[in-house]
Amino acid sequence: MDEFVNQIEQHIKSLKGINKVVIAYSGGVDSHVLLHACSKLQKTLDHLSFLAVYIDHGLHDDSLLWAEHCKKITGDLNVPFVSKQVYAKNDHGEGPEQAARRARYKALSGFIDQHSVLLTAQHQDDQAETLMLQLLRGAGLDGLASMPVIAEFYEGFIVRPFLGYTKQQVLQYAQKENLVWIEDSSNLDVSYDRNFLRQQVIPLIQSRWPAFSRTTARSASHCAEAASILADICAPILSEAGARELPIAIIKQHNEAYQRLIIREWLKTQGVRVPSKKQLLQIQGLLKGDARKVSIVEWSNHQVRLFDEHFYYKEKQSEPIISVHEWLDKEFQLPEPLGQLIIQPSKGLGVDRHLWDSAHITIRSRQGGESIQLAGRSGRKTLKKLLNEERILPWVRNSLPLIYLNDELVAVADLWLDERYLASAESPSYTINWLHPAWRIK
Repeated sequence: MDEFVNQIEQHIKSLKGINKVVIAYSGGVDSHVLLHACSKLQKTLDHLSFLAVYIDHGLHDDSLLWAEHCKKITGDLNVPFVSKQVYAKNDHGEGPEQAARRARYKALSGFIDQHSVLLTAQHQDDQAETLMLQLLRGAGLDGLASMPVIAEFYEGFIVRPFLGYTKQQVLQYAQKENLVWIEDSSNLDVSYDRNFLRQQVIPLIQSRWPAFSRTTARSASHCAEAASILADICAPILSEAGARELPIAIIKQHNEAYQRLIIREWLKTQGVRVPSKKQLLQIQGLLKGDARKVSIVEWSNHQVRLFDEHFYYKEKQSEPIISVHEWLDKEFQLPEPLGQLIIQPSKGLGVDRHLWDSAHITIRSRQGGESIQLAGRSGRKTLKKLLNEERILPWVRNSLPLIYLNDELVAVADLWLDERYLASAESPSYTINWLHPAWRIK
């Protein structure tokens, strides 16, 4: 079965700049065949480093025993080995299978850089199951395209070299090489959708249509091709829009079906799985409202917000809030991911140094109703008005660090400074700098 070895080698060599091969190894027969074939390649491709990774989802009582089995097998084959535990609970309402998959790939991504490729052992029968699952979920082209042979994966790539081979061919390799693998009893549990298809539905279909796996794989390939064409059609539009947010003016130029396509492709650029039709229609529905108002559509742990005539995507999370803290040093570390505040000595710019040094300085989040007196503007201005004028993103406004001297609001981060505390020309002062590379406010 050198054909398997050759297939893996061809895929690896098709990728430029690869020097590390990561093998997703569960101990089952499919991944054992993949590992065994890679152990042969390791002897000839000595410019590459190989690493087998076992992911322990913590969902099975024997998972630690399986890790020991994998460690022994990789040791026998002289392939470096790592075992990693993950949290695979269904916290996002996505189902246990998807939760485990998400946790597994997230963990595997930690071993991948721009010079790495992840190898996984899905075969043609797995592809047929995936297409069936997507069909039953009412998926579109992207879902029906199922699993690509080669795709980008975080900073590197993922390759599924066995997608052109059946389960029977994989088993034949394992039997010929006298491999010993783990049989996961949970694979027989038909309460899981994939197992139900594998154990009860697909065998019935194959009894009437023996070529089922091969023909469905071909259908998946057709869908992948069509999806790729649609992505290419949208690429110039998204390039014009920019990567971070999506101007609704660009979307409104097109008919409703095209609008949904643009939104789907934009979400894909954000690394988001395509939402359901209902959620997609809710996002599209925001186009018909007042584009100047803040609106939101949420699903799972995702959010699409409409603000200032643009769509923004963000992960759903609680915004960091700053309780009252004393600022005693030159630097102040804010809660993650808000960065830090720094004061630097200067002259004639910023806060009067004497007033600063003689005051009790505290930092806190916005509570509502705050106002500040700005140089060159009459009267006090509410913080709400200033935030609206500067188009500060509404969902970060309550996380802005407000700086108080003796309980008087003096500065809003490094955005605004109360004129009553400004240093006069050439007099000693402090300038305030807010460093927040991971926290976008505009």
